[in-house]
Amino acid sequence: MKTHRHLCCHACDELVTIKLPEKEGRYRCPTCGHTLFKNYKNSIEKSYAISIASLILFIVANYFPILTFSVIGQNSTATFMTAIEYLYRDGDYIMAIAVLMTTIVVPFTFILFAMIVFGMLYHGKIYPIIIPMLRIIEDLRPWGMLDVFLIGVLVSVVKLVKMGTIHFGISFWAFVSLVPLMAYAHMILDPHKVWEIIEDAGMCLYQKEHK
Repeated sequence: MKTHRHLCCHACDELVTIKLPEKEGRYRCPTCGHTLFKNYKNSIEKSYAISIASLILFIVANYFPILTFSVIGQNSTATFMTAIEYLYRDGDYIMAIAVLMTTIVVPFTFILFAMIVFGMLYHGKIYPIIIPMLRIIEDLRPWGMLDVFLIGVLVSVVKLVKMGTIHFGISFWAFVSLVPLMAYAHMILDPHKVWEIIEDAGMCLYQKEHK
């Protein structure tokens, strides 16, 4: 029975020994302070539930108007695609594509793949496709900029509220809920634990095939 766990720090190559069983929380390298891994109770179950909730909120946020702006009796609605449409009409094609990718395509792909990956882990059905999907998730993580887009929306609201009346739609509240929910998912997710589960499942399948 193992009593210790050995990990190598990715930042300074320090070999760290951790006693088992591991306590909840973040484990950092004693030399450089880099996060070695995170251990949170029921992290797979929580990540699966969060990915499902995030997908629902993301669909709601993109389907309904985010706000309605009223000036002198005239109303205009705005959605996630409004800013992209205006950028495209003004000829800022590169900026329109960048906004489309970072606020819609990348977050949707990230959430969808996360739901599939954690669904496999939760139900104990590991398929080979989980490995490339998990790698795509890790590569897409820095490119999802919903939090930056939220700040832009709030700044625009502060400016527009002086010019007319703003009515927030259900899309706005779904979006506001989505950003901290995804931040919490990033906080509790430990890629090391996920890879260990996949590795153990792969070894079990290998042993069954070679019996």
